[in-house]
Amino acid sequence: MNTRKAKEILLLYRGTIDDADPQFHAALECAKSDPELREWLREQTKCYDAIRAKLRGIEPPIGLSEKIVRRRPIPFPRDWSRIAQLAAAILISVSVTALLMKKWSERRDRPVAGTQEILVTGEVLDMTCYIAYNLSGPDHAKCARVCIRNGLPVGIKAKDGKVYLLTGEPGHSVNAELADYAAKIITIKGKETVRDGFSQLQVEEIRKI
Repeated sequence: MNTRKAKEILLLYRGTIDDADPQFHAALECAKSDPELREWLREQTKCYDAIRAKLRGIEPPIGLSEKIVRRRPIPFPRDWSRIAQLAAAILISVSVTALLMKKWSERRDRPVAGTQEILVTGEVLDMTCYIAYNLSGPDHAKCARVCIRNGLPVGIKAKDGKVYLLTGEPGHSVNAELADYAAKIITIKGKETVRDGFSQLQVEEIRKI
């Protein structure tokens, strides 16, 4: 495994959450023997932890959690103080992530972004719950639908474990089209853009399995 491939895999690494996942084993072994890659992983993990800390530490406006989640049942115990934090966090997670990634990237040369049309089959994710709380799958489907329908970041996790942020054409959101597919397996045809190892997929076609 080369350094570039290891970086693409480790960009999705969430620390101890993923330690038992075999897909990360080879990339982690590569990082152990490559000082530059090991330092990159340390910075990447630090950045990811900062994002999670920001998401969990935000105090939401009064009534925001009820507006987002009280109208629909959720699949985990109702610790409303935690849910309130999540409700506010999901509304700003894209901005927080963008700011932190910008700060991180300023310290490094940026590789040239590439664009190619691909097909990706996998589970539709509510990206905020997935990143902040590792929530996905059928048990999280109802909550994910609400989050996606409310305009929060939506992604797809491919069978090989790679996660893509799903976007539409400039000025067009794909959330309304994808909300009902939350936690379901579908195929997306679109254009992949990679920047600093972070993958986005501009949706051109949605195919049900």
